[in-house]
Amino acid sequence: MINMRIAKENVISWKWIFALVPIILFSFSNRHSINYLEEKHKVTANIWDFILSTLNDPYLMVYYIFPLIVFISTVYINRTFDYTKLIRLGSYKNWIFTKIKQLFLMDLYFICLFFGSILLATINTPLSMEWSELAKINEQSNAVLYTLQFNFSNPFVAMVLQIALFLLTLITVQFVICILYAIYKKQLVLHLLNILLFVLGIFSFKIFPASIPPFLVIPNYLLLYHGVERFNSTIMPFVSMILILGITTLIANNIDKNRSIVRQFLTKNYSIIIYSLLCLLGIWFNVERYANGEFSIGDIFTGTFFGTTNEMFSLLSFAYYVVVFVGFVYFVQLLLQRYLSEMSFYTMIRYRSMNKWFLSWFPKILKSIIILLGSLFAITISIALFNGIPLTLSDNWFQMIYQFMVNGFLQLLFYVLLVIIVSLFTQDVFKSFIALLVLTIFMLPGFKLNNFIPVGLNSMGYLMENVSIYSISLTLVGYIVIEIIMLLILINKKDYTL
Repeated sequence: MINMRIAKENVISWKWIFALVPIILFSFSNRHSINYLEEKHKVTANIWDFILSTLNDPYLMVYYIFPLIVFISTVYINRTFDYTKLIRLGSYKNWIFTKIKQLFLMDLYFICLFFGSILLATINTPLSMEWSELAKINEQSNAVLYTLQFNFSNPFVAMVLQIALFLLTLITVQFVICILYAIYKKQLVLHLLNILLFVLGIFSFKIFPASIPPFLVIPNYLLLYHGVERFNSTIMPFVSMILILGITTLIANNIDKNRSIVRQFLTKNYSIIIYSLLCLLGIWFNVERYANGEFSIGDIFTGTFFGTTNEMFSLLSFAYYVVVFVGFVYFVQLLLQRYLSEMSFYTMIRYRSMNKWFLSWFPKILKSIIILLGSLFAITISIALFNGIPLTLSDNWFQMIYQFMVNGFLQLLFYVLLVIIVSLFTQDVFKSFIALLVLTIFMLPGFKLNNFIPVGLNSMGYLMENVSIYSISLTLVGYIVIEIIMLLILINKKDYTL
């Protein structure tokens, strides 16, 4: 039944045999390299050495196999698209999932042919279900086998996971191809995607620096050993690709809905999306920067939200602090602008007093502060765990959580109240945000004034100085009390102008 459907849809072709010739030649060339290592180290390789080294070869997979299958998928989707079939299926959603099933069968057939080509080069090699002595040799020319045997107890498991990761990546890319074709109906768009993936694969393999976040590196999703090494985790390559596949599946499920709604959502929330991505990239960058050292999760968390202190300053830490915390206050400023613009005599009649009007929306801001801090904490810990960093409690774990959650809450509350006070006093929300940006100058070296100006006091770097985090709390509470008094005076003015 499956074979008849494949034949009917022309999913596979005898012409694929010609595509196997380079794979066969490469497999025999790889066998020659392994034989050289056998003679050099006086050890014996087994069948898994030949199979896994070929399946995980970056030049073969990134420069040939992956681009070839993606190109064939593109041609197949464009050639088999038919409006009569689309009408019979009833929606683009059904068309996409039908094509994905056919492409999945195509992927399986190609992998079977690929695997058969590799087996031709393993004739007369020992068969064993254990790692060979060759795989345990730690040298640059044997990095693939050594990395795999170090992370997996059995070569068969490594092979299955390699095929699963490659299939998962192929299906995800093919999902994207189908979605783009359903939206644009142009072959040119698909070919541009092919070129982009090919160029990105080359750049991420040979040109991108090692410091680049691993989720941007194409080989990490094609080669098991590459993903395990860069992510420092055996499950992170799968988790990342499953997340992308989940997003594409969600898009495919809603592709028949009015796309103007999606555009409206993106237009309305683009600033929040950009802010969230910057926060996420900053966390990921810092975790990657510290992942290869002897650092605990607490150390990495402190380094990520280091900020500035009286004695230590880093431009990168200062910039990330401004993005995360001052960026959050920017959204509060936008919310405040909306509330002030909607305020009128009818608002006062509805709430009967400025105090009740203020309390109708201010608790939402307090909740959003708690959500922000909790999310940053959970995401940082999760990314660190995914990168294989052990969850060990440091001696100052309570101080670390207190500084981030309690002093972080108090610091953001100070910023928010400051913005509200300046906005109400000047009747200009924009001036309040400018005032906060000006205050960030007191985070720079030479301007700290021994924390007299309460800016950046939630910086995690204070844990590394002889500064009491509880005295920081008292300082922030004192300033917040002053702000509350000023706010009460402002909102209870009898001559307040609406």
